[in-house]
Amino acid sequence: MRPPTVRDIATDQGFLHWELEFALVFARGGFDLQMGNPPWVRPRWDEDAVLAEYEPWFKLEQKASTADKTLRRDALLAEAEPSAYVLAEQTSIGAQVALFGSPQMYPLLVGTQPDLYRAFMSQVWAHASGAGTIGMVHPDTHFTGENEGVIRAAAYQRLRVHGDFVNAGQRFFPEPVGDTAHFGVHVYGAPQSTAFDHLSWLVSVDALLRSAADDGSGEIPGIRYKNEKFDERPHRSRVVRVTPALLATWQRLLGEQDKPVGQARLLFPVSTAEAAAIEALAQYPMRLAALSPAITRGFDEAGVKDGNLIDYNRPDPTTGREYQPDRWRRVVLKGIQLGVATPVFKRHDANSNVPHGIDLVDLPPDFVPDTQYVPVEGWSGVYRVAQERWVDQRALARLRSNERAAIRARGVVALRRAIPEAVVDPAEVDALLVSAARRRYTTFYRLAWRRQVAPNTERALYAALIPPGPAHVDAVHSFTLPDTALLALISGFWASLPLDYFLRATGRGDLRVAGAKAMPSPMPDHPLARPLLLRTLRLNCLTQAYRRLWSEVYDPAWMTSERWAIDWPELQPLHEVTPEWRAETPLRSERARRSALVEIDALVAVWLGMNADALIAAYRGRFPVLQKYEAVTWFDADGWKLAGNARTFGQRQSKASWAQFEAYDANPDTAPVPEGYTAPFYKAEREAEMRAAHAVFQDRLDAAVARGEWDPATQEVPHR
Repeated sequence: MRPPTVRDIATDQGFLHWELEFALVFARGGFDLQMGNPPWVRPRWDEDAVLAEYEPWFKLEQKASTADKTLRRDALLAEAEPSAYVLAEQTSIGAQVALFGSPQMYPLLVGTQPDLYRAFMSQVWAHASGAGTIGMVHPDTHFTGENEGVIRAAAYQRLRVHGDFVNAGQRFFPEPVGDTAHFGVHVYGAPQSTAFDHLSWLVSVDALLRSAADDGSGEIPGIRYKNEKFDERPHRSRVVRVTPALLATWQRLLGEQDKPVGQARLLFPVSTAEAAAIEALAQYPMRLAALSPAITRGFDEAGVKDGNLIDYNRPDPTTGREYQPDRWRRVVLKGIQLGVATPVFKRHDANSNVPHGIDLVDLPPDFVPDTQYVPVEGWSGVYRVAQERWVDQRALARLRSNERAAIRARGVVALRRAIPEAVVDPAEVDALLVSAARRRYTTFYRLAWRRQVAPNTERALYAALIPPGPAHVDAVHSFTLPDTALLALISGFWASLPLDYFLRATGRGDLRVAGAKAMPSPMPDHPLARPLLLRTLRLNCLTQAYRRLWSEVYDPAWMTSERWAIDWPELQPLHEVTPEWRAETPLRSERARRSALVEIDALVAVWLGMNADALIAAYRGRFPVLQKYEAVTWFDADGWKLAGNARTFGQRQSKASWAQFEAYDANPDTAPVPEGYTAPFYKAEREAEMRAAHAVFQDRLDAAVARGEWDPATQEVPHR
């Protein structure tokens, strides 16, 4: 490279050579005090954003076809000025990525997502004197990332105080920093054995400054105070002392004991009151990975559109209507279509703020959901071929027990290898049988979930059992197991508050394959398996597409031994079900479905070894939106919900219903019942309900343990 070119680049980029600019400081050992707010920028190539600098269409058109985008892109890049601009941007992004991933320049960042704030962290640590102090405001993504163990360990050794803040209401940073964005205040010193104060979910500086000196009296803080504003109160319980011993507990929770303790991911408990819930989850031995599930992320949304496999479900030019599938196999699911234990939740184009979705009370038995995407016309065969294949264990067992199938497979191997059948390796024969038993992933019953974890909403984990047929884009993931009863049990686990809390506490933003495998999982012979199965299946099996699953898992003992754990007044019986799926099989009313979910919350807590106080602490600490909704939720005698918060209105609720109810509640003898509702009304009291259900399920488990039917330590039936 010629010297003028080098000078031009240096001038353009504004390089700063710290050791030359501050030579005297470094001669004395480095800086004694450094403070700053480094750029929160992750260099990524966003072609649409770059092209939009010259042609806004690339960002404004949300449903552009691949062909249209290609034509416009080629036309734009044929012009000299846009072409030069795009090339310059590509060069800049590529150079940044290479620099921040360089082991010579940034050894702590190798293998991680390049990010300017992480580069600044590395720099200020290197520039500090032996007794230097550093104060930095920056994001905390390195505390939870899959590949950030090395930089995480370096941060732990230098941290003295860490405050995790939420930008609620833009009180700290204006847009484009979102009001749900988290960032950290970090006080660093010289490397030492890990020992620092960690405070999470802060919305006030006072909480960071004064909590350590607080006497610990008063109500334990949560994310919100009394279901209203964010909780700004300083409190001693906010201060979590992070040590190697605590990191080891958190590491067990995440199932990552194979990694160095010093690299364990950071959790974000609101207070020390959550310690019992975290400890119970950490001690629970079974994880999904041990069950070897077949998991798929589905279609890469951009890839299959670019690859001309799927396209948007565009309105018919004649009728103006979208295509409505008549079979589940013609559906491509999106995340918004899945609710908690509800595979039929909302339309694909529903706004997330719409409080209710599809009316389950009047849902036809042959209902099929709508779809945003459809296979490209004429490419349906390629669309099916592109779907991931899983081994059908039942089909494989049939093939392995079929002598004729084995003979045919042996002949195929012999022919391919040009060898006598007598010398064919049995392993090769079995491999051929395994290959023959592979089926498209869409042919299985699966547990599907929204990939994105949203801790600032009512629930963070939205998962439901889906029938054979639908594909999905990568905003949804799904898995299956050979044992459909076990699959249903796991679905029950994933519908519970304890597992939702697990995701909130671990700070995950997405639940992908590795994260799913770390989730606590049940075992089929547990004493509480029967009640969990009944509640889970009655929530999920909403249409006749679940007939086979229902009949396979149906337990005749439900009719005689399973009742509601709580005496829910006027609620339909839980146990009155038949071996064959019927229209009345699923729980349909809003009250019945909520009741089943509340009991699942308590049941799974007992299963995990989480006592009632720990369950309530987890609920109070990490579910502020749910608490706010529950505080103004009622149900009428027919199970219809009536709510005082517009975000959680009931299925048949109008804008006038709540005012009518308040008038009736104040004067039930004179005021009319709200239109469309039937008295009496029942108030949601989730904490009391969970405690009552917890006591019932705990007694049931204790009795099984006393009879020698279960060992809670090993989570298995004792060997006799």
